Amino acid sequence: MKKFLIAGSSLAAVAAAGSAGAVDVTLGGSIDMGIDFGLGKNNGNLVVGEAYNEVSLSINAAHTTDGGLAFGGGFTMGTSDELSFAPYATGSGKQLVKATVTGATNIANQLWAVSGGAAIATGNVVSVKINSAWRGIDGDRTLYQVSLSSFTSSNVCKIAGRGTVGSVYAEGDSSAATAAGSYMPAGQMSAQSASVTGKTTHGATVRMYSTSTKGTVDIDGEGSGAAITSAAVYVGPFMEVMMASSETKMVVGAACVTGVSSSDTVFYMDNKSKVMTVSDASIYIEGGFGRLTLQSGDYAGGVGAIAGAGDQADIDADGLVLVAQGLGLMGANPYIAMDFGAGDALSDLEVITGGTMDLGGVSMGFDMVLGNGSDLLSVTAWDLGMAYNMGDMSLAAAMDSSSDWGMTASMAVAGFGVNATFGSSSAGDHEKSGITYSVSASTSLNGFGLSIGFDEDLEPAIGVDYDLGGLTLYAGYDADDEGGSIGATLSF
Repeated sequence: MKKFLIAGSSLAAVAAAGSAGAVDVTLGGSIDMGIDFGLGKNNGNLVVGEAYNEVSLSINAAHTTDGGLAFGGGFTMGTSDELSFAPYATGSGKQLVKATVTGATNIANQLWAVSGGAAIATGNVVSVKINSAWRGIDGDRTLYQVSLSSFTSSNVCKIAGRGTVGSVYAEGDSSAATAAGSYMPAGQMSAQSASVTGKTTHGATVRMYSTSTKGTVDIDGEGSGAAITSAAVYVGPFMEVMMASSETKMVVGAACVTGVSSSDTVFYMDNKSKVMTVSDASIYIEGGFGRLTLQSGDYAGGVGAIAGAGDQADIDADGLVLVAQGLGLMGANPYIAMDFGAGDALSDLEVITGGTMDLGGVSMGFDMVLGNGSDLLSVTAWDLGMAYNMGDMSLAAAMDSSSDWGMTASMAVAGFGVNATFGSSSAGDHEKSGITYSVSASTSLNGFGLSIGFDEDLEPAIGVDYDLGGLTLYAGYDADDEGGSIGATLSF
């Protein structure tokens, strides 16, 4: 769904007073305040949601030497309702706090030399060998405290069809399928089904062993990797599933929704009041050799994503990202970017390379991911993009190594701006595929702006705004979200 963001922006440049070597500082930012509202099939009446306020401030500094060498940097500050943090991973699970102490307070002893039996002064002892390891006043000690809960997959299973036994109960229903071969009643499995073996019409055997109101489900014939534990189990005569082609089918059998891979645990803290955060910090130096940038944010390469295509060769920053860009020789701008994450070995570095080329109104870009274990020169993913600009018309297309493609076209005609985006996503396991599109049109007159759009589900979105010069009043509604917002943005 194409969303509409109605907000103005402006930058105010402030030149530091002083001599010819002054640094140019640019300040910019915005204050956005408003309320959300809901109106749709799930909201019978107009529902006023929460009020929101967002503050952002960008600070950038730049300087050029007499020799033509340019350097600078910047960062963005904003408000946040919650803070995220990664806990310490230890052998005892996730820990919130790490306490350290450097050096022991003292070595207390009463010692005599084996040879001669003479006493050894306390102040002369610097370490003691205990259990084949030297322990002394210079050793660091680390203690992890405040254990945090770990998360496991939330499994939900549905079993539909005829049962082969007559003791299949649903929670809250004392009746059961009393005859073998009867359809199972709809509901959640309860403790009444102490030991039930059911067989669906398509032959998959499912064993349910009740644990309170949940059950342990194993799907036979699928190998040990198909074992589902601690699942909420539901039954019924039939169930409905959605296919990758967006079709829905009525089926019988057994299906479980479960997580198959683990991810890093991130904890969030809900703040009593908004706090200021800093992000997207970067430092660069530019000269005859090209441009060298160090940044904390992600890097998307030279190909912009269109409708989900062209996003395979990107860097999701885990640490410091180094970007080296070459000279624009004959319109070509090559680059290489690396993400230096904490503890990464050489084979673990995330490296992408590629470049862009500008030939007048036609531009092209290519990104590729390097590295596959120990083979640093192998290509594991790639993006390809092209664009054409001529006057008020622009065309762009992108495709990537996952066989996704996207196209976008925009044109300004008689005061109206029209944009259309089309895309296709490949069919992966348990992923929807098909053609997606969105079309939007916008216009403005005497400070008033209007935008209307819809997507492949014919869900409309409409937005209006009024620009007072630095202050923008706006309102919008999105049928896909069954709600919208009303507010104002002050930009400076």
